[in-house]
Amino acid sequence: MARAQSQYLRIHDLAGATYQRWQNFYAHQTVTWSSASWLYQPFTASGITSGQTGDESGVTISLPAAPLVVDVVERAIANGWLFTLQAYQFDAFDGVSVPVATQELYATFTGEVVNAGATLTELQIELGSSLSPVGAQIPPRTMTTRLIGKGCRLGAN
Repeated sequence: MARAQSQYLRIHDLAGATYQRWQNFYAHQTVTWSSASWLYQPFTASGITSGQTGDESGVTISLPAAPLVVDVVERAIANGWLFTLQAYQFDAFDGVSVPVATQELYATFTGEVVNAGATLTELQIELGSSLSPVGAQIPPRTMTTRLIGKGCRLGAN
């Protein structure tokens, strides 16, 4: 018996509305997992390699440059939709054609498109946080003398 890996990609907005659900293991099938239907879309995801969180690293997803995929990605970029990638592992056996109940979630990543590129046959999107790792964050703060005291003055007075 060998170990196998399946990945599920959900494209959604902040309010929770889902626009697409894709899976990459059960070829040419729509499967039900976690009470939802997932269409087959051949994609690969890379970047989830360590178990660390909060390191500002992103995930790169390669998809076929099919009209449906290009349309969804363009709309996602324009509207700031989120992509949630979930990766599972499980014991594979001959004839597995539906998600097995014993598959184990080993990684989840949620981000929005921060970079994209395309060729005639492939679309690559980089997912990450839209917040800058340095600079102003939420909530923004205005530095006042009450917060930092009297600032240093350079000059002749």
